[in-house]
Amino acid sequence: MLSRLLRQFLFTLTHLVVNVLVAVQNVYSRFWAKEDDFPCNQGTENDIKVILKHLPNMKKKPKHLVVLADTSEHSLHSLALVVIWSLVAGVPYVSFHDITGELKENEEKLFLEVEKCKKGIPGCIKWSKMPNLNGYTNGTQAHTVTVNIFTSHDGRPKIAQCIRDIANNKVSCKREADEFTAQELGDALALFYPSIPDPDVILYTGSLCSAHGFLPWQLRLTEFVQLSTDHCINVNSYVGALYKYNKCDQRFGK
Repeated sequence: MLSRLLRQFLFTLTHLVVNVLVAVQNVYSRFWAKEDDFPCNQGTENDIKVILKHLPNMKKKPKHLVVLADTSEHSLHSLALVVIWSLVAGVPYVSFHDITGELKENEEKLFLEVEKCKKGIPGCIKWSKMPNLNGYTNGTQAHTVTVNIFTSHDGRPKIAQCIRDIANNKVSCKREADEFTAQELGDALALFYPSIPDPDVILYTGSLCSAHGFLPWQLRLTEFVQLSTDHCINVNSYVGALYKYNKCDQRFGK
């Protein structure tokens, strides 16, 4: 009985200490990297220097990075910076999962904010529903990042629609048996989504780790990385997330 109480006490004490340390770290990060410390262009330039400094230390980069975007907590400016950082880091696909449903309605505002932050930065940003840039800077091929915004309607409802179309023979896909294999179902679902790879890493803020209904089939092998508990997004937490992804050993069921 005494040993059980002791274990419970140590367990509670450990959680309390960890929560205090995380809170102190987040408060320090927020005050150390205030957005108001620099003008927009100068702040972006400093962010780029930070990314370029750490980039040579990373052995792998995600092909598809996803941010769980909560517009009640995240500003359009901070989400726009994620696109710019990914452009500099050479991440070819960036997607936002619109948790509140407001980001999709304000996609044009996000587009304008990204263009505002991108001034002077070489590269091409392509939008699923926006005019594409040409992808060239001074006659040379620059990095390209493709941006998508998904909502909850792109998750389970679209999978259900895919299965209904399969049952009604409206989807042209290969079948070697009466039952679909995982690969065959994946090929069928690929017809319902933009031509993007499955997400390698999902970035989220806050204490709750949840997919919020984001593309449940595609994220079965995705790594979830927390940026902060206080919903703060800055270049240091972004670089830290890339380092955490580099340390992940994706065994793919081995």
